[in-house]
Amino acid sequence: MIGKQVKGKSFRGLLNYLFGKEGAKQIGGNMEGTNPRELAAEFRFSRQLNPKVSRAVYHASLSLPHNESLDDDTWHEIAQKYLQAMGFGMNQYIVVRHVDREHDHAHIVASRIQLDGTTVSDSWDYRRSEAVIRKLEQEYNLQSVQPSWEKDNRSQTTGERRQLARTGEESVRVRIQRSLDQATHDHPTMPELIERCLRPASPTQQRGINVWVGYTRTGKVKGISYQLDGVAFSGTHLGKAYTFSGLQKHRGVSYIPKRDDKRIQKLMEQTVENATPAVTQTNSLPTPEPANWEQIRHNLNQQYNLPNSLLTELYQKGWLYASEAGQPVFVERTLDDIPTQAKQLEPTGDFTAIPLNSEPTKNGSFWIATDTTVTRAVLLSDPIEVLSVIALESTIDKKQRQPTLYWSVGDGLHPAGCDREQIPLELLHSLDTVVIAFKDNEKIEDLVSEILAQLPQAKRVTPSQGSWNGLLTDSNLQPKQTRIPEPKSWEL
Repeated sequence: MIGKQVKGKSFRGLLNYLFGKEGAKQIGGNMEGTNPRELAAEFRFSRQLNPKVSRAVYHASLSLPHNESLDDDTWHEIAQKYLQAMGFGMNQYIVVRHVDREHDHAHIVASRIQLDGTTVSDSWDYRRSEAVIRKLEQEYNLQSVQPSWEKDNRSQTTGERRQLARTGEESVRVRIQRSLDQATHDHPTMPELIERCLRPASPTQQRGINVWVGYTRTGKVKGISYQLDGVAFSGTHLGKAYTFSGLQKHRGVSYIPKRDDKRIQKLMEQTVENATPAVTQTNSLPTPEPANWEQIRHNLNQQYNLPNSLLTELYQKGWLYASEAGQPVFVERTLDDIPTQAKQLEPTGDFTAIPLNSEPTKNGSFWIATDTTVTRAVLLSDPIEVLSVIALESTIDKKQRQPTLYWSVGDGLHPAGCDREQIPLELLHSLDTVVIAFKDNEKIEDLVSEILAQLPQAKRVTPSQGSWNGLLTDSNLQPKQTRIPEPKSWEL
């Protein structure tokens, strides 16, 4: 059984989605209501017991493998035991069963606010959820599914499996993953983990794993990367359990900034001394040709009405450049700012993906943030849409703007272009506002519904012109409209 859980703000939005699915059935709970309006009104009661809790909505989904199924009463019984074990013994809740997929599954909607006004703790709730599910699988004789925290490492590629079969040697990436798993078995502090990595794992290994922790200008951690035998990987490339936040959430590593940062920085000095030149195991991006940049910038400004100063800022940061073939290249990155692939804009307006690796990497995107700490995210279809919305929102009074992450999900032209794996759900769960702003395309309706289900605080906005760039172009063509400014610099 697979379990997922999300905390959100809107009971009514989540209930509308769950009851709106074809064949949805309310199979249990401790509430009187039988429709979204009635149930939302009841949930409002618990909100009033503790108005300070902003994310009062708890949404859990439990799914079985495709070859298993349960009756309604058993599903309700499992949901009750799951909630009890997760600390929801004095909370309003309902259970809704869905039959819209091949996997038999049920949704639980509960208030995090208990009837005594206290709030259910969410400390380590992902780990606790996995432990509860393992017990329920045994109790009800259900097929055991690998816990998410055990599979949150990237599986071996075909090439790595062939290397192991041919030489008997694991790839560098697998060796790093294995070493990190061993080093985190007893929940060390972050400095202790880095110290363990620096030591050779065996007498035959000459060097340990070098670890780099990246900090922003304001002193906040922005990512972690590892190097072994001259080969470097970002935490994201190893798997989400090996990112800086993933080590804490999935591996139990303890990190307290005031306690750990100075020690980490001293260890990083040792890392630099031991470092060997990194070997590039990736294909290169399309070769930049600076001589073509001015023409590319001119074309983007004329064809898409994008501000020259914004394009220049991206060029200076290395997120956009001109190829030798004279085409714009947008660089996709992970949230750790590690390049993953390029998106080349073709004359037709379509995008061609150019992976850095032999296999496409899907955890990156073309994204721009207006601050190192964001409170809002806007999901868009492609890099042109990202720049168009940034340009449109630049006309809003600066005091009214929220620190925003603009994230391109795909090319927006066909379902495969909007990949679910590209969406940074872990980050989006923590934000107050998520705006789904894909350009008009009926082929991605399933994706939109899925995002709305997983992010109850999300809302959908559709551009009136079919695309945000169409709206930007229209606003620049109308003399009475406020024209997009050309500031000397953009806060990106």
